[in-house]
Amino acid sequence: MLDEPENQFSFTRAALSTSGPAKTEFLSINKAILLVGMGALWMSLGAPLRAQTAIFDNSVYDLKNRFNPGTSQVGDEITLAGTARYLQTFTFEYWGTNTAKPDNSSFSQPITATVMFYRNNGTPFNGYPTPANSFFTETFSVGAPTSRSVFIFTAGSDFPAGGLFIPTSDMTWSVQFSGMGPTDSVGVDLYSPPVVGGDFPDYWQNIGTVSSPNWLLLMNTVPVDFGAQMYATVPEPSTVTIWILGGLGILTRSGGLRSKE
Repeated sequence: MLDEPENQFSFTRAALSTSGPAKTEFLSINKAILLVGMGALWMSLGAPLRAQTAIFDNSVYDLKNRFNPGTSQVGDEITLAGTARYLQTFTFEYWGTNTAKPDNSSFSQPITATVMFYRNNGTPFNGYPTPANSFFTETFSVGAPTSRSVFIFTAGSDFPAGGLFIPTSDMTWSVQFSGMGPTDSVGVDLYSPPVVGGDFPDYWQNIGTVSSPNWLLLMNTVPVDFGAQMYATVPEPSTVTIWILGGLGILTRSGGLRSKE
């Protein structure tokens, strides 16, 4: 179990690998307009909602290590894959114990957790932008001790019905546990590497307060990458918008044909 950081992170981060650009095929302008128009009208006949796609997944390679941050606010800086940015589901793994209860049936007192999402656009620490602008906050009860469980956040319950818009591809999500008694411990499970997206091996720790933060970038003997998943969608255009685009496409195409007569 990891309790305290060994040293401040001060060396250069390794670059994250990214996929190359998709191959593009070009059609004639008239043919492209016609295809877009017909496709838009076809989609408007009742296309289903777009399926959720994974934009981050660090839940496969279990390091068999647990991180105990105490009452500190700690954050994991990640990079998101793809272009879907309306978050539908977010999950992360946690654990909790109470040494005063051999059966681990309850904590010694109520415990809460606060999860926050940040853009990394703050004053740099050792050359790396710190978490700054928060775009999501939620505080909730942790419940009973557990050897391993998952917190689940969903659109329509924790996020807006259409999903929480993520305004960046480089973000930090943080968690802070509060209310533990002397015999209580709560923390997160560590995984690495992620199978979707990117995750730096270090972690952020706020030694200030939420309203007046002072972030440090730290590391330990293993990658401190919290076990978590994110699924998102690209919002579907409305039926009216699709009909307008389809109609304009076909009218443009037909107008082009008439002008050649």
